Amino acid sequence: MTQGEDMTFEKVWATIQESDRRWKEEEAQRKKEDDLRRKEAERTMEDLKKTVSEVSRQLGGMGNSNGAEDYFANALSEKKIFAGLQFDEVETNMKGKCGAIKDKFDIVMYNGTSVALIEVKDKAQTEDLEKMVTNKVSNFRTLFPYYAGHRVYLGIGSMSFNDHVYAKAKELGIGMLKQKGDTIEADTGYVRAY
Repeated sequence: MTQGEDMTFEKVWATIQESDRRWKEEEAQRKKEDDLRRKEAERTMEDLKKTVSEVSRQLGGMGNSNGAEDYFANALSEKKIFAGLQFDEVETNMKGKCGAIKDKFDIVMYNGTSVALIEVKDKAQTEDLEKMVTNKVSNFRTLFPYYAGHRVYLGIGSMSFNDHVYAKAKELGIGMLKQKGDTIEADTGYVRAY
């Protein structure tokens, strides 16, 4: 409207309606842009969570071995003795998959009648011991059927053990190996076959 035009009710109402329509369109556009930014932020956050989870998983795995697997494997490979038994071979990082069962075994020692499964942790926990008894033995026999009839002995190599872990290992018949200077100290007098 120009300065000289009459302001009729209809003209004022049309101006208000036009202004309201533009405001609603702009608001809808802002909402659409906000939704897109929110969805992108959610996708970015999900990607970040996945990345952090994967890095944590990898670092956790590294923390559980962190050179300790090599240390214990090298020490056991020298004499090939565990729990008073002589073994012929020592394998590291044996992996197997059969259907839904998938597992990795840090150190495996074997001969014609026996197998020793040695898990390695920086700091052993009682949960580690329980998993060995409930999962590792049956998984090993399933994944490596050649050894299904062998006696299976369990051991855990760790840089440190607390009293609860020590007591649980003895209760379950799991041998304990720990670093002592340049060698390993083995507490295996109570180890039993599974």
